[in-house]
Amino acid sequence: MPIAAVNGTDLFYLEVGAGLPCLVMHGGLGLDHTYLHPALDPLGDRLRLVYYDQRGNGRSGRPPLSTLTFEQFAADADALRAALELDRVAVLGHSYGGFIALEYALRYPRRVSRLVLLNTAPAWDFEEEIRANALRKGATPEMLAAIEIGKLDDERAQRRAFQLTAPLYYATFDLEAAQRLFRRTQFSIGAALRGEELQRQYDTVARLDRIRVPTLIATGRDDFITPPSQSERLHKGIRGSELVIFERSGHFPFVEEPEAFFSAVRGWLARAG
Repeated sequence: MPIAAVNGTDLFYLEVGAGLPCLVMHGGLGLDHTYLHPALDPLGDRLRLVYYDQRGNGRSGRPPLSTLTFEQFAADADALRAALELDRVAVLGHSYGGFIALEYALRYPRRVSRLVLLNTAPAWDFEEEIRANALRKGATPEMLAAIEIGKLDDERAQRRAFQLTAPLYYATFDLEAAQRLFRRTQFSIGAALRGEELQRQYDTVARLDRIRVPTLIATGRDDFITPPSQSERLHKGIRGSELVIFERSGHFPFVEEPEAFFSAVRGWLARAG
């Protein structure tokens, strides 16, 4: 099992493909890289994908939860880059992983060559919109309660809550596909609770104009939790960025519209040079 010892903990990582090196940052927190691998593997024809689990998540180490900060996540990403002897890297972040990708791009701008932000947001200040979106998609009171991670006690409850709310994350829900996407996931309630605590102070809006690297922003039209309005904020704030909205997708366009998704990313990579 490939492990990089960085900053007082161990990071599990997995490499797929060849080409431009790309750190792949998973969402959650409290999830791991497995819902992205092998789903994103087709990009291995253009990218050297480096999937990894954030500290406190998945197959990586369990340092004190107090060390899970945006500054430390960014420092870990750069330490992993250095451990792999990479000069500059593309960075792809999905959902909460997009929060970390943005922090990394802002804190280590000379190390980032490309930035891909999937189904993410520049700040966590739109909870009323999330609730309205969930209700529009038919969320029950139980689903609304399950979205609140802070009320969960352990990984078993975390998995049950995730299964209960799964239909909200898709434009067209397919139970079998959803179960397959997360069948190998190692949940971490400690990281999930810490992630919810951190996101209350997450706000990159005022710093977005500092990002100068080619940036692709993509989301699904029916993404209830990081809706198109948030991708549009990112697009407005990051000069020269490109925005793609997949019309028949929710939070996982690489699952619901894979052909359109991979075509869009490959096309952007070709244009970005």
